[in-house]
Formats: sequence, structure tokens, C-alpha cells
Amino acid sequence: MARITCRTPSTGKPIQVIYEDVPATFTTIAEAVDFSIPDASTKYDERDSADDTRAARPGELFFLTPLSARNKTTTEKWVEVQLVMEDGVVIQFGKVAIPPEDTAFIPMQGRSLLKRVNLAAASGDQLQIRAETAGTIDVWANAEQKLSNEHFGVV
Repeated sequence: MARITCRTPSTGKPIQVIYEDVPATFTTIAEAVDFSIPDASTKYDERDSADDTRAARPGELFFLTPLSARNKTTTEKWVEVQLVMEDGVVIQFGKVAIPPEDTAFIPMQGRSLLKRVNLAAASGDQLQIRAETAGTIDVWANAEQKLSNEHFGVV
């Protein structure tokens, strides 16, 4: 299970989502992770399974830009994007046709991937992608990885 261990959660860390030569089967290119934070007073119920003095807290991956998908060939190709939510629900974005040697933009900016329902689970929300033909598409986007703003201090 992916987890970020820190003394104090930061307000966010910029990351780049880059995947070259997208395969023809759905592949996870971005995923929300949870955070392990100090919690010696056991304020939070969800515990870090690796260290009981720490709490597991919800994480978020917030997209700052659209997902850019570049067709590297001289013929039109499609790319397909889907979100797999941590509870198993799949949201299909549909196929986007990309002209030869051109770039398509998939509207991801402002969308969050979350990991909050089951912090003990291996995966949070995932962004998956596949190409019409393996190795013909490259994708990239910018995102911010951070502790989710989940009503801290509410009793």
C-alpha cells in the first residue's frame, strides 16, 4: 500500500503525471494515497498499520492541468480514460480521437482523486488510460498531492 509518512502534513506537493507509450489495456497512471501522521494521543480512529503511534489520514491528488495526450503517429488514434473510484465504481470518460502528430486535452483540471473511505485498502481513486494501439500515445499533466481537507477539528 502506498503511504506518505511525514512529521507534519504539508499543504501540498506538486507532482507530474507522465506516462510514455500508453498500452492498449487500461493502466493506472495516477492514484490517491493516504498519509501517516503523528498521533500519539490517538485522536483519530484509523491507525497506520506499520506504526500504532501514527494515524492514517485521507489523501488527495488534485489535478492542476488537463491531461495532455499526444499521438506520435501519422494516422488518427484514440485514447480512452476512466476513473476507478476506491469503492469500485468506474466512471468512463469515453474515447478521444487524436489527429496525427497532434495533442488532445482531457479535462482533468479541478478534479480530485481521493483515498478516504477505507484507509486500510491498497488503493484509492485511480486514473486509468489505454490507447487504441500500444506505444502510440504519451500523456502528461500536473497535479498536487496533499492531505485531504476533511473537516479537521470537527467533533
